[in-house]
Amino acid sequence: MTETPETQPEQTTATDVPTGSAATLEQVLIEGKDGKAQAGEIIRTFLTSSVFFLSPEEVNDETGSVNPLTLQDNEGNPLIALFSTTENIPDDYKEHAPHAVEAPGVAIVQSITGAGVMIDAGQEHGFQISAEGVERIRTDFISPAEDAEAQS
Repeated sequence: MTETPETQPEQTTATDVPTGSAATLEQVLIEGKDGKAQAGEIIRTFLTSSVFFLSPEEVNDETGSVNPLTLQDNEGNPLIALFSTTENIPDDYKEHAPHAVEAPGVAIVQSITGAGVMIDAGQEHGFQISAEGVERIRTDFISPAEDAEAQS
């Protein structure tokens, strides 16, 4: 699957220190697993946080499209692997796609079609959103915010 990001991603290595907002996303994911955060709070935090996706090739300002590491759910549907921090990236994923690329969660949702996302895949607090869920997020969370901004 090839996606074209709307923003210029920042290339990092898998050992870089995570941003503060990414640590906040991880905490909300853990709270969600423990029943202390609702799905809406997790989604809002995801949309306002930076996340990392993995790419087999280096991504830079001249890269026209990227091929992020894609997993499959139990039914064989594609899921883009995203991570709240680089520390949450399993080593076996790094072998297949060694380049961690930072991007805003909202840009990821706006850019992908026909795939869901798995945030912090391989972690106990992992959070999956189906392709239909990603579409609903675009409709329910992003479109109303854009409409409100346009009316301001």
